[in-house]
Amino acid sequence: MSAFNWTKEIRHLNITDLERIERFRRAGYGGSVSDSLASLGVTNTVFSDRFKPLRQGMQLVGRALPIKLHSQVDLSEFPDLKAKQEQRWQEEGGHPQKRMMRAVAESEPGSVLVFDCGGDMQPAHFGEMSCQVAYAHGCRGMLLAGNCRDTQYVLKMADFPMFTFGTRPNAFGGWVVTEVNVPVYLPGHITHYVKVTPGDFIFADNDGAQLIPKDLVDEVLLRVEDIYAKENEEREQLAAGMPIDEVYRVFGVL
Repeated sequence: MSAFNWTKEIRHLNITDLERIERFRRAGYGGSVSDSLASLGVTNTVFSDRFKPLRQGMQLVGRALPIKLHSQVDLSEFPDLKAKQEQRWQEEGGHPQKRMMRAVAESEPGSVLVFDCGGDMQPAHFGEMSCQVAYAHGCRGMLLAGNCRDTQYVLKMADFPMFTFGTRPNAFGGWVVTEVNVPVYLPGHITHYVKVTPGDFIFADNDGAQLIPKDLVDEVLLRVEDIYAKENEEREQLAAGMPIDEVYRVFGVL
């Protein structure tokens, strides 16, 4: 990193999240985001390699909207408990999934749903129709610590990258949204868990998924763009046959 002259000031940009997403997607990749975070002293925000893209080449970028799920017992044989649950939901503003989608709609376009499924891997936790609703209201992808389904249709969507633990066909098995837009903890790579708070940024590509703390998003973006410009210059000179000794004199260790 010695080739880069980083500012000590944490910079902020007056742009929308959709603009941030576009700029990260143009210039960013897993390594440059990780290096930019490390230059700021942040090394503990890489997620577990259990998160896999539905298709190679997907790039998930956006503002985290964390959702907490939990396995749910079938209450159909317990009408009193079921009635109490539905009454509580009504008092809280409606069915939990409806509250979640309302939170998406009320967020600035460019949100990313982040699902903490509490380790439940039995059912599928999200499907294509839910993806369509979320996308129509500004959501631009999903980081899912659980299973998805309907993937042949999700993959046909114009812009809904999804990184997930796996896929399953069954929705039965039971789960329920318990909390919307609150901090969650997802399995990490460097640390046991990575805490995701509302407003943090998610960046994921073929190299894996990582979190950018909300206060550092623009600074990381600017450093990523700096790396992009300098590395393009390096590529041109390397392709032109720059002598080995000159490579390391100019660029240092690659």
